[in-house]
Amino acid sequence: MLILTATIMWAPAGGKKSQGLVVTFHVESEPNENPKFVTPVKLGSEHRQYFFSKIPTFSDKDIAWFYPFTAADGVSYGAAFRLKEHSATELKGVTLTNQGKLLGLRCSDAPIQAVLIDRPINDGIIVVWDGLQQRHLQEFRKKFPHVDDMAPAAGPEFTMPER
Repeated sequence: MLILTATIMWAPAGGKKSQGLVVTFHVESEPNENPKFVTPVKLGSEHRQYFFSKIPTFSDKDIAWFYPFTAADGVSYGAAFRLKEHSATELKGVTLTNQGKLLGLRCSDAPIQAVLIDRPINDGIIVVWDGLQQRHLQEFRKKFPHVDDMAPAAGPEFTMPER
């Protein structure tokens, strides 16, 4: 009966090509964790060794919108990703419990980019400051709404004082 149940549960996915994820976010792990669950990554000009969880903390399904911008280096791009409400709540918890660690962004074929978790993130926005290319922004545009495409909230944000 258990085998039949498992077969029925997996049947809807049978024959479908799985879609690759465009963006995944991974929390830094400890080097002594099981090698099946971590991946080594060298970062920075000194190529320092870091370890990141292979299991994404957040992925495409968690992103509500993105906002691209030109990075400070003038060559690459950065992007801000706004997570959906349930994921924004989870981000707050992850950043509260992992301060001092890195949050890595894996984007298709780009080298992993990482940001330091220095405080709890309350607004649900993860910013990757540089290292992205134009092709990555094009992939994002196909997959996620641009912030400019989002409808403004109903009603005025501020009310005018009465005279």
